[in-house]
Amino acid sequence: MSYSPISAGECVATGAKAHVLFGRMLEDNDFWALLECDSPQEIAGYLKRTEGYAKYLEAIMAATVHRAELEHALLAVPLYAVASFLPYFGGARKKFLRAWVERFQAGLLKQVMRWLFAGRGERESLRSGFGGLPFVTLPFEALISCKDFEEFIKILRGTKYYAVLREPVDWLLKGRGNLYSCETAIDAYVISNIYRSALSLPMLERPEVLNLLGSMVDVLNVYFCYRAKRFYAMSREEIVNRLLPVRFKIKGPTINRLASCDDMEAFWSVLSTTNYLRAFGTEPPNDELALERDMKRFLRERALSTFRKGSPSFHTVIAYLMLLEFEVRDIITIIEDVRYDYNRRIAAAFLTRPLIPGGALSWR
Repeated sequence: MSYSPISAGECVATGAKAHVLFGRMLEDNDFWALLECDSPQEIAGYLKRTEGYAKYLEAIMAATVHRAELEHALLAVPLYAVASFLPYFGGARKKFLRAWVERFQAGLLKQVMRWLFAGRGERESLRSGFGGLPFVTLPFEALISCKDFEEFIKILRGTKYYAVLREPVDWLLKGRGNLYSCETAIDAYVISNIYRSALSLPMLERPEVLNLLGSMVDVLNVYFCYRAKRFYAMSREEIVNRLLPVRFKIKGPTINRLASCDDMEAFWSVLSTTNYLRAFGTEPPNDELALERDMKRFLRERALSTFRKGSPSFHTVIAYLMLLEFEVRDIITIIEDVRYDYNRRIAAAFLTRPLIPGGALSWR
């Protein structure tokens, strides 16, 4: 695919815009201030005074906002960020961004499935979180109103997720499958589309985007292998069949070795031969939350490195969008910590953003 002067100009302009928006993201002192808040309402008030979040929270009444309402508004921020870039792009770049943003709709679909599977929860609270979001094309109103998974899959007929979920939902209805199988099927479909879209990007832009996306694919595949061996006692064949159907640096032979390990020591021995030991730690974890944090920090570091690399271009936009997602997730984590009055020093240590140098539990 060619790299024309016109498309190059578009990429420089949007890369520069990504730098401007990056400059509006929160700083360390903002996170410390959020951690010192006493309620979700106080957090909302603080965010409404920041340059990066003020316009997205205009409709929020900080003094009376409910936690769920605030979290739903924050989760929509990356969607609006993508929407602000879309008019600048066409062709393969626009196709990639649409595939990228589809992860959000897939996440909403998984929320509905979890709610339906649990058979409890506030239907109206779930419904309110879906209203007015960009890029939402599924019939969520009907999905939230359905009574069981048989009705759920019928409603999906005619959508792109029907073929994805028909078999795993059928297994679920027959008692032979579980919700995890449904969620992995959705993830495989969405991430495969993103990866294929990246392969169609202009040649000079493709490597940086693929390095960023490929790291995420590899980390997710290793993490699935880890969880399958540690918590589900799955066989090698079951594990390999449920992995994302794309590979980056961790290819088939290494995947097979990870999936064949008898214990965590052997698993970490194989992991040490890859480029991802730093993402999981040098030994099997004692704390699952710490493991998930380290994975996210590894990917955030990759995104930050990509963002700063070379002249502003399309890869700058994608790296910024990843960094924004990590920031929003950290804010939501803080909201939960504040709401349930968790120890703030411990909470700070488990954010994706490394606020505490060296991991020491010190407080400012």
